[in-house]
Amino acid sequence: MEIGEAAAAVERALDVLVPAEPGVLAGLSEADVAARQAAWARIRRLVDVRGALLAGAVAQRSDGAGGGMARRHGHRNAVGMVAQTTGSSAKDARDLIAAGELLSGGDAPAESGAMAGVIPAPRWSQVAAALRAGTLSAAQAALLKDTLDRLDGADETLEARLVAKAQRLALADLRKACLDVTARWDLDRWEAREKRQRADRYVSVSERADGMVALNGVVDPASGAVIKTWLDAQVRDAFARRRNEGLGPAEPGEAGRIRADALVGLARHGMRCDEPGSGVSTQVVVRVDEPGLRTGLGLGSCDAVSTPMSAGQLRRMAVDAKILPVVLGAGSQALDVGYARRYFTPAQRIALAERDGGCAFCHAPVSWCDAHHIQEWSRGGPSNLANGVLLCTRCHHRIHDDGWTVKATTTEVWFTPPRTIDPKQTPRQGGRAALHVDIGRTGPERARTHEREPAHEPAPGQPRDHREPIPV
Repeated sequence: MEIGEAAAAVERALDVLVPAEPGVLAGLSEADVAARQAAWARIRRLVDVRGALLAGAVAQRSDGAGGGMARRHGHRNAVGMVAQTTGSSAKDARDLIAAGELLSGGDAPAESGAMAGVIPAPRWSQVAAALRAGTLSAAQAALLKDTLDRLDGADETLEARLVAKAQRLALADLRKACLDVTARWDLDRWEAREKRQRADRYVSVSERADGMVALNGVVDPASGAVIKTWLDAQVRDAFARRRNEGLGPAEPGEAGRIRADALVGLARHGMRCDEPGSGVSTQVVVRVDEPGLRTGLGLGSCDAVSTPMSAGQLRRMAVDAKILPVVLGAGSQALDVGYARRYFTPAQRIALAERDGGCAFCHAPVSWCDAHHIQEWSRGGPSNLANGVLLCTRCHHRIHDDGWTVKATTTEVWFTPPRTIDPKQTPRQGGRAALHVDIGRTGPERARTHEREPAHEPAPGQPRDHREPIPV
């Protein structure tokens, strides 16, 4: 079959699955739309496999002197060629190329000296198999490949656990899980990363041509946690007051304007610090186990950001009076108050955040969430950890309106969908546990990750690395 004939056949099949004529989908039932959506998603992943193979071939043929295939076709490099022909971003193009390299390995043209008919097995065969089967997207496979490549000593067991986790997580949540695995795998390198990020912090202020003033910059996670916690508190307070006053939904972009006003108010307060401070007071919560707090060794977390932090960094942060260290396992305060109190105490909210990590359903930050009773307090539900769950406003309404059920213990939380969403009603794990990957050991390990930095330019005589640099 010629290329044109094959493409036409594919288009006809897609028209049957998802008719392109306006109004056709409006007449379908919700179940039919959901089934077609699931089928289309699988087809898209299978199409990604073919696109990845082609992208990998373009990259292979563009590694030669003078830019090879990409330059001959009028593009700067393979990433530019793939991005333009697919209408995607450079990041998406890099993911396709990385996935193609994973699948094809030795997919080089015959004139390059590769042995005809011999294709090396991919290093991460389980990732490649899941990608080829359509259970992983190209972006997920590229992320897993990049993560595993950076972990010295990573084996098939860890690969299998990451593949299984990837099939249950959205891409954004999978990035968090991979970041956590990378941090736990090599604490020495993670601490070096923190120092490098601290040195790379900056903020710039410039005037635009239209007279507006532009703020730009990046800060390390420890500094960002303080800024983000305070700004989130201002946004949360403003929206709460808006709801209480019955003002209705905010205009688009209102959260950004609140943050801008809060920064201006903070600057004005700094210029006349004899006056009361502006904004709503809040607190940064960091979490570390007792040995980590005592020795500075190990890994912990901060509620404001998803990036893990070394225990040494958290110890330095905990010196600040407005940063609350939660020593895990200390048991210094009673967290179960039973039926006597309707609202969850601050200590209970902190304990819920330790279990749920933010919204237990969608993994939104802790600062976006409220503590909710699973069994309503008015119906005898106690205010304790087994009857509490952290949820953002949207997920709280979604669970109540759509008929989800929630079950929790002091260490886990599970969500069971209604039959209209899942006829089998298979429980789905929520909270921190949904993002956790068992790396096969419990104690802190050091010096385990490849000591390499992503280079923007290849060494002389070496092929160009088409993956997006991700410093770790």
